[in-house]
Amino acid sequence: MNSLVSRSAAPSELVLEAVPPEIQQGERGIEAALEKVEGLHREVGLDAVNIPEIREESSKSSKGERRKPFAPRVEPRVLAHRIQEQLGVPCIINRVVVHLERERQLDWFRETHEDYGVNRVVLVGGERSDRQYPGPSVPEATRLLKDRPDAPDIEVGNICIPSRPDEAARMKRKIASGADFFTTQVIFHADEVTSLLDSIGTDVGSSRTPAILISLAPVRSERNIRFLHWLGVNLSNDLENWLISDPEAVTERSLSHIGDVWRDIAEHAAETASPFPISANLAPIGRIPAATTISLARTLREHRIHAPRAMGSVLT
Repeated sequence: MNSLVSRSAAPSELVLEAVPPEIQQGERGIEAALEKVEGLHREVGLDAVNIPEIREESSKSSKGERRKPFAPRVEPRVLAHRIQEQLGVPCIINRVVVHLERERQLDWFRETHEDYGVNRVVLVGGERSDRQYPGPSVPEATRLLKDRPDAPDIEVGNICIPSRPDEAARMKRKIASGADFFTTQVIFHADEVTSLLDSIGTDVGSSRTPAILISLAPVRSERNIRFLHWLGVNLSNDLENWLISDPEAVTERSLSHIGDVWRDIAEHAAETASPFPISANLAPIGRIPAATTISLARTLREHRIHAPRAMGSVLT
C-alpha cells in the first residue's frame, strides 16, 4: 500500500472522495456506492478512496443554499471496510474527534484499525470555535494517536483551508503535533495553494514532509455552486459568473478551469522546489456524472506535478 508520507519518493496518489449513502437506503445504498467506486477505479485506477463524515451543520456562507435536508449517513469506516474487502482499494476515513471523550478515542481508533482494517484517517474538529466540546481538539487527538505507545498504527491526516488567515502557522503546528498528511478544502483558485506553499517555505520544522491532497470539484449548474458556497468553498464572483453565463457549458468550463488551476500549482511547486508532495482528491459533490469525474482524472494525469529533489512525480 502506498503511503501518503514522503520517504525516498513521492507517492502517486489519485484519490476519490466518496460520500457515504444515507442510512435509510440500507444495503441498496452501499451497493450503489460500491458500484460507483468500482466503475471509476476501472477507468482511471484510483490509489485510494477518501470518505468524509457527514454531520448536520449550518451554512458557512450567506450565498450558500442547501435544498435537501440533512439525513444520517452510513459510518465512513463501514463503507471503507466494504470497499477494501470487495474492491481492494485502500480507504481514508474522516473522523470528527470533538464529540467523543479523550479516553474513549483510542478505543474507537483501535476498533477502526483492527475490526474495519482502516489505517488512514483525517481528523476533523468541531464546526464552531466558540463552543466547548467533550472531546479533544485536532492537535490533541493527533498527539494522542502519535505519542501513545498503545495507539494503533494509523496514518493521521489533518484538514487544510488555504484561504484561511494564518493557515501556514496552523499547518506547522499540526505538523509538530504529528500530522502525516493534509487534505484541503475544495480549491478553485491556484493562488490559495501557491501562496500557502510560499508562506510555509522549505523549512517545515520536521524531518517529515507531509503530503497535501488538493481537493478539486467539478460543477454542473448554478445550484451546484450554491451548495459549494453553503459548504464554505471559496469561489470568486468573476469565476462564478463566467461558469454560469452559459448554462449548457458549466461542466465543460469547470473542467477547463480546474485543469488550469492544477497546472498553475504544478508549475509553482516545480519552480519553487516545494518540499510538499502534492496529490489530487477528486471531490464530485452533488449529482456529478461519473463521466465528468473520469474526464477530470484524465486531465490531471496529463499534467504531472514534479516533486522536489528527484523524488519523482505525484501523478503519473
